[in-house]
Amino acid sequence: MKSIFLTVIIFLSGFNFIHSQNKTDAQQHTVELRKVLDTFMYSLKAKDSTSLYKLFYDGPVTWVGVYKDKTQQKRIEKDPKSLDRKTADYKSWFRSTTKGSTKEEKFSNVNIDTDGSIASITFDFSFWAGGKKGLWGKESWGLVKIKNEWKITSVIFSMEQESISPEPQRE
Repeated sequence: MKSIFLTVIIFLSGFNFIHSQNKTDAQQHTVELRKVLDTFMYSLKAKDSTSLYKLFYDGPVTWVGVYKDKTQQKRIEKDPKSLDRKTADYKSWFRSTTKGSTKEEKFSNVNIDTDGSIASITFDFSFWAGGKKGLWGKESWGLVKIKNEWKITSVIFSMEQESISPEPQRE
């Protein structure tokens, strides 16, 4: 009877160690992924292409944004041939975005899902130019961990123009 009890205690101790180790790993990955978000926001505001480019995978990276309904409707009223999407690559996006006034992207409602090798991050964003909000929407990044570094492999997002449809206030 004592040996069964001892076996159960040893098993549960091992399980608790593995569980706490997995929890620690998950927390570490979350910290690393939040650092990617922070670096992205800093790089844009500081117009630092070197730090921003290091965040991205060195192969093809998907970069697609779609206009939300209200904004797209107004765009079509002005130009019936307006596309409902915008594609780019991160380098050309950065170069065009950082011209002129200071730009800033703010993230909220961040959700990180990872197994330690791949990750997805989704969040609400607002895009600011010269201290004024211009766009807002939902954004999602796909990431992979290569040589112990997280790299962004895809960026997809929806866009609503603040002047057409103001962002709803969140509680």
